[in-house]
Amino acid sequence: MRKGKVIRIGFDFDGVIAYNPFRIIRFPIALFKKVFLHKKTLKFYYPGSELEKKLWILAHESSYFPAKGFSKLRRLIEDGKIEAYIVTGRYSFLEKSLKRWLRRYKAENLFKEYYINKKDEQSHLFKEKMIKKLDLDYFVEDNLDIVNHLSSRFSVLGSKFKTEVHWIYNILDRFEKYEHKYPHLEYFLKEIERKLK
Repeated sequence: MRKGKVIRIGFDFDGVIAYNPFRIIRFPIALFKKVFLHKKTLKFYYPGSELEKKLWILAHESSYFPAKGFSKLRRLIEDGKIEAYIVTGRYSFLEKSLKRWLRRYKAENLFKEYYINKKDEQSHLFKEKMIKKLDLDYFVEDNLDIVNHLSSRFSVLGSKFKTEVHWIYNILDRFEKYEHKYPHLEYFLKEIERKLK
C-alpha cells in the first residue's frame, strides 16, 4: 500500500458490488468442466445470437441488490479514504443494465470510473489489463478461476505490479484455500479499515 496516498481499489461488479444469488452455480460448472470436459484453460463463453444475449441480460438482472457492505463502501469513498473503480467482465451489450443499476442506487457518480468489457474480451484478460493500467493496490473478485489467474500475474517475485487480489467466496466453494478470502464485501472493507488506522 502506498504511504500517504489514497488506496486505489478495483471491484468486480456481479457478486462483489451487487449481490448475485446465481453465483453459487460457478463451483459446480467449474467442477463439471474440469472433471468431465477436461478443460484446463480458462475460457469464458460469449453469447453469439440475439436470443442468447437477451437471456444473458435477463440472467444478469439477478444482480439486483447491493452486496452486504455497500453502505460502508459508499462511506469510505465519500470520506476520501479510498479511490474505487468498477472493473467488470460484463460484455458490451450489458452496459445499459450496469448503468441502470448504478442509477437505481444513486451510485452513478460514486466510483472514480467504471470499466466494462466493451471489446468483449475474455474476462480474466480484460481485468488483468485494466488492473495494470489503473495500477491498483487491491482488486476484489468473486470468481475463483479469475482470482487464481490474477494472483498468479500480480504476486510474481520481481513483478512491477503489486496488486493484491482478494476473493469473495460463496457457500459452495468456501472450503477452497486462498489467503485473502471473505464471505462478502463488508469483511473485505473491514480489513481495509484496519489498514487505514
